[in-house]
Amino acid sequence: MILKRLTEYYEHELAEEPDKTPRYGWSVAKVSFALQIDYNGNLLQVIPLFQEVQRGKKTVEIPSNITVPEQAKRSSGICPQFLCDNAAYLLGIPKRKRTEKLSDVSDKERKNAIRRFEASQVYHMGFLEKIDTLEARAVYAFFEKWDPTPEVIIRHPAVRDVFDSLCAGGNLVFRLDGQFVHDSPAIRDAWKKTKEDKTDVKKGICLVTGQEAPIAQLHPSIKGVMGAQSSGGSLISYNTASVESYGKNGDQGYNAYVSEYAAFAYTTALNMLLADRSHVRTLGDTTIVYWAEKQSNAYQDFFSAIFDTGNNMMDDKTLGDFFDHVKRGDPIDVNGFSIDYDNPFYILGLSPNAARISVRFFLTGTFGFFLRNAAEHFERLKIVTPSFVTSDRITIWQMMMETVNPNDKDKKSLPILAGAVLRSILTGREYPVSLYQNLLLRIHAETGEKKITYRRAAIIRAYMIKNKGRKITVALDPSSKNVPYVLGRLFAELEKIQLDSNKEIQATIKDRYFNSACATPARVFPVLQKLSQHHLRKLEKGKKTYHESKLSKLMNLLDINNNPLPKGLSLEEQGIFVLGYYHQRQDFFKTVKKEQGGKEDE
Repeated sequence: MILKRLTEYYEHELAEEPDKTPRYGWSVAKVSFALQIDYNGNLLQVIPLFQEVQRGKKTVEIPSNITVPEQAKRSSGICPQFLCDNAAYLLGIPKRKRTEKLSDVSDKERKNAIRRFEASQVYHMGFLEKIDTLEARAVYAFFEKWDPTPEVIIRHPAVRDVFDSLCAGGNLVFRLDGQFVHDSPAIRDAWKKTKEDKTDVKKGICLVTGQEAPIAQLHPSIKGVMGAQSSGGSLISYNTASVESYGKNGDQGYNAYVSEYAAFAYTTALNMLLADRSHVRTLGDTTIVYWAEKQSNAYQDFFSAIFDTGNNMMDDKTLGDFFDHVKRGDPIDVNGFSIDYDNPFYILGLSPNAARISVRFFLTGTFGFFLRNAAEHFERLKIVTPSFVTSDRITIWQMMMETVNPNDKDKKSLPILAGAVLRSILTGREYPVSLYQNLLLRIHAETGEKKITYRRAAIIRAYMIKNKGRKITVALDPSSKNVPYVLGRLFAELEKIQLDSNKEIQATIKDRYFNSACATPARVFPVLQKLSQHHLRKLEKGKKTYHESKLSKLMNLLDINNNPLPKGLSLEEQGIFVLGYYHQRQDFFKTVKKEQGGKEDE
């Protein structure tokens, strides 16, 4: 399913933008330099092909992305690439660090570089001798006369000034008379014919296209997955007996018949998606790409705006208006483009796994299906917020951060949890129980104002509504007689009494008693009520009467004469306790701000 959808995406992109999409037998490579040669094969100049890009506040130089002949996958040994390769294969220059002197390079590395050049020399001369064009003869002459000895190369006038940069790595291409050699029509035709006329490749029925075709033994590398090897990884690979099919030992890709065309198409499509960093998101250790069947950037832009905290495509009001349209089924227009609810949409989550790439999830559905589920999720997340909160949108990344210890050096959520939460939101399923459990653990573990934030309260509300079927209000529900909820409200009132009686206090009853009050109220609240009497005596008459009235109303809701305080609260009831505390606290500060001009707190 994944390979088929990616192959279809490649074919659609090829039809829409043939100039930007590599054709079969070609790939996009990062190229650092061009070797400018003359018609006699003499190296005239090494031209940098770096381009400047903005990375944060800095401007950095990165290699250019250029469409070149498809590069074979290197696993081990010597494997030259056609007309685009590193300095070792095209010049015989050994790779070394910038701080390392040429004399410090080992003899083994020098000999390896020369062997690579010689392999590339034989490969190119054998291929180009059959092509009678100026470009082919020029490159043939270059390989025929080039001396790969490092001491000779470093004195070459074209190489001298960029020798250190060439040693650092990066791809090189050939350039003749202002044009890339690989763009020559005759060379392109010869390369295409070579790809089509393979006779030494096993054929079979492709699992993706359903047609008989040459089967790929090695699939091209996939690059751009966070945490994976910089050289890329494989989505499909067999090289150990434990995963090989019977009778296919050592045949690698022949264990799953994917044609060379399909392998090229799906990896090209996936690499194109991963290279578009404006539409790639990371969650935990998962890299997420997404695309629409009837392709338009508007679908990806809209999806990014929903789930990305740094996206400025639309503000909260605009997003809220869009969601209102979604709930009513009304048409949506994004930047002049009409969104089709029935357009199939795909979301793929990838994670690194040594030299391979693991699929965390693959979600398929219509764009409208995902939008409606997202709209319902954000509706469940709504909760009264402090005045300093300028945006009530809580992204998935922010949700995950609420489960992370703020003192950890590596502030990342559990990878499996992050993927499970995303799947539950987009598919409309219940939230994973581990999300709620990890959130309660953080609440019990932390102290101070960050113990119970509006985001944590919002997540608990969403969980209770979706998973437990509870009806939880956005703000305070003063009529609720739910015992854990009222106990949470009561705890907030007792804490406020303490604060009013001692303005300079640094730690309140929340820091010492909240966890035990939340878990075992019958044991803790009698102690807190005795403390409150001590605090009430310090208050002036007006405030004392006000707080006694509030306490009396809450005690009436509890009706402890007929229903004694519970000895313990379940995990679900502890979440309700937290919501009662949060709602009461926000309602209190709202009243203070209105009546006394006080400052709201979190």
